[in-house]
Amino acid sequence: DILLPPDEVARVIAHPQRVGQVDPPIRMREIHFPGRDSKANPSIVIAVGPEGGWEEPYELDMFERLGFQQITMGTRVLRSDVAVVSLLSLAHEVCNEKSADPSEI
Repeated sequence: DILLPPDEVARVIAHPQRVGQVDPPIRMREIHFPGRDSKANPSIVIAVGPEGGWEEPYELDMFERLGFQQITMGTRVLRSDVAVVSLLSLAHEVCNEKSADPSEI
């Protein structure tokens, strides 16, 4: 919370739809950036799990309590190294869009 304050940084956890989850996870472009100064660049921290996925429900509940928004990249399960590159690309794109148009936040 000191390095990445939840009121300044969007927190995201990448995980496919949870067991028994009714509402599907959101996509990266739908994440909420907490109230920030419109002149500042949006910041994001992404939690990427092991190739076997996060432990349900313990780890996912812990991240949720810490303010992480669960996102998905679709139905395919990706290797961790591929997921990281893909997530960084998506995060870069969404941060650039939010910087260009702060009213979208």
